[in-house]
Amino acid sequence: MVDAIVEGIKDRVGVAIKVNQTVGIQVPENRHEDLKEALFNIMKSNKKDVWTLLSASDTYYNISKKFEGLSEYSNINFIDCISKAAGVSEIQGNCKYVESPTMLEIVSLYIMNNFKGLKDDVEKYIVIDSLSSLMLYNGNETIREFLSLLMNKTRYQNIHVVTILIEEEVGSDKILQMNDKIVLLRDSFIE
Repeated sequence: MVDAIVEGIKDRVGVAIKVNQTVGIQVPENRHEDLKEALFNIMKSNKKDVWTLLSASDTYYNISKKFEGLSEYSNINFIDCISKAAGVSEIQGNCKYVESPTMLEIVSLYIMNNFKGLKDDVEKYIVIDSLSSLMLYNGNETIREFLSLLMNKTRYQNIHVVTILIEEEVGSDKILQMNDKIVLLRDSFIE
């Protein structure tokens, strides 16, 4: 059953992120891991595409343990916003570590540096996991401004942005509406 759900999410989300410049995905917490698995399957199957995953909800160490073999994919870059703040000092893999999830300017620089020098015909993607976690450290208005600036930069360079929002939070609907497409995931179906 879980494999069918992951495949369904992969198909729906995969089409949305290819067709739209920015995609917001709202997911219940109990489907967040399924969504991440589907996204990693998409990343691994499109080796010519370049991906940057900004993680504010899980450490790179935990992600690499859950999804073995990710370090073997040179097309997937990570930005870990919480390891250093949690006191984790071990540096691993293709990952940049940010001191704190409040350092959004540094996050922006790391994201954009991951795409420097790439050819125009390379598909480029940013996945922000998750807005909910970033909003714990930053105010809604700060996150809205960060996303607005990031989306303006990425549109110019034809970089797709995927933002994940876990469940509904106060004021988050305005942030999610900044995207070209919104995908709502539920327990057993996709809207």
